[in-house]
Amino acid sequence: MKLHPDSDAGTVPFGEAQIAFHDTGAPGDGRTPIVLVHGTGGSTETHFRTVFPMLAARHRVIGLDLTVSPGTDLDALVAQVVAVIEARAAKQPVHLVGYSLGAVVTAALAGRRQDLVETLTLIAGWITTDKQQRVRNSVWQALFEQGGRPLQEFETFAAYSAQFLRSRADQDLENLIAGRTSRAGVDIEMAINRSVDITSDVERITAPTLVIGATADQMVPIVHSYMLFGGIEDARLAEVDAGHAITSERPAQVFMLIDDFVKEPAAVPAGNTIQPLTV
Repeated sequence: MKLHPDSDAGTVPFGEAQIAFHDTGAPGDGRTPIVLVHGTGGSTETHFRTVFPMLAARHRVIGLDLTVSPGTDLDALVAQVVAVIEARAAKQPVHLVGYSLGAVVTAALAGRRQDLVETLTLIAGWITTDKQQRVRNSVWQALFEQGGRPLQEFETFAAYSAQFLRSRADQDLENLIAGRTSRAGVDIEMAINRSVDITSDVERITAPTLVIGATADQMVPIVHSYMLFGGIEDARLAEVDAGHAITSERPAQVFMLIDDFVKEPAAVPAGNTIQPLTV
């Protein structure tokens, strides 16, 4: 699927695999790109479908689709993002944006490869998997092995805020549940989620950072955003009234926050909370 009229799709080799990307940059485009990294079971299309074209109206945007296979771990996911940056951004620092597991990956990358990150935006991310997340992970695993409607309903329930679900018409909600799918390898990514601990990486992040937390998030409760905010020296925090599916529930707010931040990272000084936006 073409995410924007100016985007070109292609792949970057990574060992025996290929990492798919969408890039709105033309030859000789000197703009610092915004690199989008999706979350568990998703892709650039599913997790940034609306945010991508809004950002592309003002910036060069590169979205990549992580690839997993048995044995893939967090280090391999970080290496994939590095490979795309080096191939598509001429090894220059980028505006790195990660969502959910993508936020874990990009935070780890920012701590390990400070030379590749001009700014960092972490959406619904976390540092260390806690007991609440492991319980949800276990319920998901049992439903995944069973398959079918119960898994779709659970994922819908966990992903969206109660307010969002209540606001849907019956048929809209049914379509949301029935259309719930994940790409191959989601179980591998869920196994990675279960044992995340990037404490040492987060301590080494030097890039100006925007942490975006969702106030009604049941998958990654907003306390994890507070921990990222407190653990990164040059960080500011924005809270958005949404569930974990924040890029679907509040895409305009996510766009505005990223757009404002990458244009002027120091506009909100480190240690401050960005005032809630009304959209």
